[in-house]
Amino acid sequence: MELSDNQLIERIRGGDSDSFAPLIERYKRTIFNLMYRYSNSVDDAADMTQDVFCRVYEKLDRYREEQKFFSWFYTLALNYARDWRKQRCSDARKIRRFEPGEQTAGNQPEHETESKQQIEKLMLALETLSEDRKEMLILRYRHERSIKELAEIFDLSESAVKMRLHRSLEELGHKLDG
Repeated sequence: MELSDNQLIERIRGGDSDSFAPLIERYKRTIFNLMYRYSNSVDDAADMTQDVFCRVYEKLDRYREEQKFFSWFYTLALNYARDWRKQRCSDARKIRRFEPGEQTAGNQPEHETESKQQIEKLMLALETLSEDRKEMLILRYRHERSIKELAEIFDLSESAVKMRLHRSLEELGHKLDG
């Protein structure tokens, strides 16, 4: 039986540092992808991911169980990534790249080229959004996070999150159409 985040945290706080490993396994890909979006470098993203996990471990005593662990953790990681970007990339916005996705219609060269072009167009359009809007869309639609979790992460009401998602999708749609 897999332990919940809070059960693992309780064990860690009780002195069982080995219980941190399942949390790393559970969230390493999500955090690495976030760091990669901010750095556009596999090496930097790996270093940043390690730094985030170290910070999370050091700050576990600040986590309150009434909040979802993922929300608390992702907020810490997002703040780290923003600080990193300010320090390293204050004068240039870089185009974010995702790991290659699965092809849905076989290996036809025309389809692959069209899909790559559509993905590139979407990534460029996402880059034009503010960091908060971009992260909110990615968390909601790529990582399937709830409105409640987004409200906790971005310190907003649930209705404000819904409105921002709606406006962000509208803005993204206009950019893709134009």
